[in-house]
Amino acid sequence: MTKRSIDATSESSLLDSLGPLQPDTQEGNGSCEDDPTAAALKKARTFMATLACDNCRLRKTRCDEDRPRCGYCKANNVPCKYPEPRLTKKDQSMSVAINAIRRLEGKVEDLTMAINASRTQPQQANDHRSPLSAVSQVSLEVPQAPTNGLPHSRDRGTVHEVGFSPQAVGAPGKGPHPLHETPGQVSISFSQHGVALWPAVKQILPPTFVSAREALAKDYIVELETHRTPLCMTTNSPLGQLSDSWLAGLSLSIIKGLTDAYFTVFNRNMPILDKFHFYSSTLGLAMENEFGYDMETCLVLNVLALGCMAAKAHEEGNFPLPSRLQASGTGFMPPEWYSLVLDNPPGLRFFNEARKRIGFLMCQNDLQAAQFYMLSTFYYAQILRPIESWTTVNRAALSCMSILKRAEPIDFDQWEGDMISRVFWSTLMYETILIQELNLPLSGLQEYEADMPIPKFSPYPRSKTSISGLITDEDDSFFNFHFLAQAAHRILLTRIRYSLYSFVEKEGQPTPAITAEMHHQLEQWRTNLPPVLQFTDHDNVDDAPSPAHVIAKAMLRSRYLVAKFHIGRPFLYKALHAPGHMNDDEYREIQEGLRDGMYWPTTMGLCRQMKSALPLKFGWCCQCFGQVLLFHAVARSPDPKLRETLPVGWQDWVRIMMQLIESCGEYSPAIAKDADLLRLLSP
Repeated sequence: MTKRSIDATSESSLLDSLGPLQPDTQEGNGSCEDDPTAAALKKARTFMATLACDNCRLRKTRCDEDRPRCGYCKANNVPCKYPEPRLTKKDQSMSVAINAIRRLEGKVEDLTMAINASRTQPQQANDHRSPLSAVSQVSLEVPQAPTNGLPHSRDRGTVHEVGFSPQAVGAPGKGPHPLHETPGQVSISFSQHGVALWPAVKQILPPTFVSAREALAKDYIVELETHRTPLCMTTNSPLGQLSDSWLAGLSLSIIKGLTDAYFTVFNRNMPILDKFHFYSSTLGLAMENEFGYDMETCLVLNVLALGCMAAKAHEEGNFPLPSRLQASGTGFMPPEWYSLVLDNPPGLRFFNEARKRIGFLMCQNDLQAAQFYMLSTFYYAQILRPIESWTTVNRAALSCMSILKRAEPIDFDQWEGDMISRVFWSTLMYETILIQELNLPLSGLQEYEADMPIPKFSPYPRSKTSISGLITDEDDSFFNFHFLAQAAHRILLTRIRYSLYSFVEKEGQPTPAITAEMHHQLEQWRTNLPPVLQFTDHDNVDDAPSPAHVIAKAMLRSRYLVAKFHIGRPFLYKALHAPGHMNDDEYREIQEGLRDGMYWPTTMGLCRQMKSALPLKFGWCCQCFGQVLLFHAVARSPDPKLRETLPVGWQDWVRIMMQLIESCGEYSPAIAKDADLLRLLSP
């Protein structure tokens, strides 16, 4: 797979193009043929127009395709309108992916309606249908996108509020369909740390583990992370004492190398920024202001900080940096600015400068502010500081909600509206995953989810300049599809939690029909992935051209296995607490769930080796903590049929998970405490 990057010979043209885009100011009244000034405005062209404006098409003259007005229309001061472009193969593939996600949403919405109906309305004695038998008969009015402003979804009372928002489920006063509490019903914790508090697990596991866990607070993760030492505000620079103007002295090669590394790794899997807009506007303004106290500088500094992380990931995975592909061929070669990566953690000097400046801009609540706080969230997540990342993701959510509550309408078909959608979904997905493990307040962003369209990845408007061709990426469609697949999977995992994670001591619970439907929806998600994202059970994710490709491929398969594991986990709870009500089919669900709970690509191979680039490290460590407990609990269970569900090689998998937890425990006191607890399970 080939890709184009900005080579060293284009640095001077890049620097000339870094200033902000300026609006058109010259207009004329004559024709291009008669007026010399107008003729000068009309650009020389050596190509055929692929999408001429209506005026040039009518006159059958060449159109230079400049936006928003071509040279002819600009010279004659007439409106310039372009016809709607035909869909390319990439656009058609994107449309297929989006439509597949929307079909999936509709199906799981119908499923939720059936589940709610079965819980709130007792069936008649002669009605022996399962709760899902009437799914095809449910008629659900899908809310339409607003035309003038984004209404508050709490006022609408849609199914989305419950179905899409995992924290809304079971919360008093939230959602239009409150759960009907069956006598004796127990809510099963979706958090993997909650496994240690299951009554049967406490009876089975060694007393040393149980007593050590009971000596800790219920939410010991939050307690330990809250009271840890704050992130250092100074760095020991290998370049000596840094002056106050050290940022202004950064060479273009340093800035280009670090920003290229960021966009090659982090922005691909979580597209917070638009690459072209960043290079053509944001970076130019920051450099023009000599990295002063403005939001553009804060964004650039966070990008440079994450760029250091990305450069470190290239070294950990032995990948050549994007700016050194031609020079190095294969393998990592340290650049001349490599000393900037040697902070502990990498990028801290840039991140501290951003923290210093944001204090004067902390009341800003626009798109740039949301982008800054999400970049800060990713940095805190990479250095395993979950409480700080929860703080900044809440701040990003506040900025998003501030934008959505404004009176002026948002055109989500335009670039800025689409960027708001991208930041919204990035913020919501990360907050959901973090809150599932931490007992912390929600931001309220999930209440807007029903009205937020899926990103279309509209390109930033650009003129035909030399730089526009230099910063395109042939892999954009792959990672755009990957982002949409993550959003669809989040909806599925939410439905699994809502539908299955309660326990009643009787036969037939969880309902077999609902379980089968969850498996079906997950397989539909996998089947409907675009061809470029399709994976098999034996894919080698380490065989990829870049760190971002390794992470993306590992995340897709791991998310699929995570969902399969979580479908089987409620049956494991039932087998541990009420084995007398179990049947053979439910034991098979446990066996399949445990089998799919092994060898997740994100915790193995290059992903574990490139910890500087691995997203959601804290979440993966939490998942592994609960899995180790469950495997040990099953192995020690007095029920022989439950012990038979253990897959072959589970001890090897436990060792792999322990290695990840212990390595991440060096940077997090909470994960280190998890490792201490799990060591007590060893014979």
